[in-house]
Order: sequence, then structure tokens, then C-alpha cells
Amino acid sequence: MYRTTNSCFCVFAALLAVIATAHAFATPRSGLTSNRNRRATSLNVAIVARNGLQYEDIEIGTGRNVFKGDSVLCYYVGTYEKTETGGDIFSKFKKGGNTVTFDETQPGDPAEVVVGMGQVIQGWDIGICGDATLDIPPMKIGGDRKLVIPASLAYGEGGAGDGVIPPNMDLEFQIAIVNSERKDPGVSGSTKLKAFGGLVGFLVFMLLSLFVVSQNTDKLMSLISG
Repeated sequence: MYRTTNSCFCVFAALLAVIATAHAFATPRSGLTSNRNRRATSLNVAIVARNGLQYEDIEIGTGRNVFKGDSVLCYYVGTYEKTETGGDIFSKFKKGGNTVTFDETQPGDPAEVVVGMGQVIQGWDIGICGDATLDIPPMKIGGDRKLVIPASLAYGEGGAGDGVIPPNMDLEFQIAIVNSERKDPGVSGSTKLKAFGGLVGFLVFMLLSLFVVSQNTDKLMSLISG
């Protein structure tokens, strides 16, 4: 009886050891997912270019790159940090308390802008279209990027909007690209001028030719009849 009980106890202890070992090496699927998410989040680091523009890709789009001259459909929100003068000495340490939202699009109503052609602030042109010389990649359709734009690439000393954006203010934009299409650039003024000059030259040549022919009609007729 003793031997049988002892044998059962040994078998039971061995089973417990196997279960404990398997549990120690097993990793729950949810744990792998959370670790993967943490790694993905850590990739979203802010990069500061040599011109002071800071960009951070919240999400990289799956569509084509945005090119200069594209008509871009996008959602955005623009903010800046208001500098307090006076008041509570601890107010400047209150995180997020001085953030001013000066412009933003509404759901279902994206903005349409032409980028890379100087029709928006320089920080937008560079931050969306990219700049190879500054190692800034262009955004892709479907992408979401955060830009911190220094005042020199925004509205500078003059500010904007009658005080809506103060002078020398760094701005932060979060921009989501919904779509991007090539915009017909049309015909440039220099091309039109060249075409007009060619047309005038052709007309002058034709008039001179007709004049020469009219002055030498008799000779031409004699040559034809001969």
C-alpha cells in the first residue's frame, strides 16, 4: 500500500512539473500583440531636418507619393503653444494648457490645396512633398503626418489673420492626405510668348513670299510656259 501511494505521488509531482514548465515558456497571444504594438509606436519618432522643420509620420500611406503641383485633398488641424506673460508662475508648466487651435477642417469637409507651388506656407510644401536635399520623404496618399514648422517657414515676423497667428510663432500641423491628383499646370507665359513669336514669324514669311511672287508674275509665267 505504501509503495503504491508513493508511486502515485511521484507521477502526480511529475505532471505538475511538466505543466509548470509549459506555462513558464508559453507566451499569451495578447502579450505578443501588445509588444508588437509598442514596437510600432516607437517607430513614430520626430525627426528634425536641417532647416528646422520637424516631422513625424503617424501613419505612412499605402498610395503613391505626393508630387509638387498635386491638388491634395486633406484633413488637418493647426495649433501653436501660447506663451503666457505674468500670472501664475506655474502656468507655463501646465502641459497642454496653452495650446491654441487656430484652424482645422471638419469631418466630411476636407480642404483642397495645391502643394509644392508656393500656394501654401513653405513648411507645408516641404513637409508634404518632401525634399531630397533635406532627407525629408514625401507623404503618400492615405498618410498622416505631424509637422512642427518654425516661424521662418510659416508666417514669420508678420504673423497672419490679424492676430490669429502671432508674429514669430512656430506652428504645429497634423495633416492626413485623403487623395492627391495631378493638376493641369496649363501653358506657361514663356511658352505662349514663344508660340506667338513663331506664328508672327510665319505670317511675315508668307507675306514676303506673296510680295515677291506678285512682283515677278511675268517671269514665273514665262518659265511655266517655256
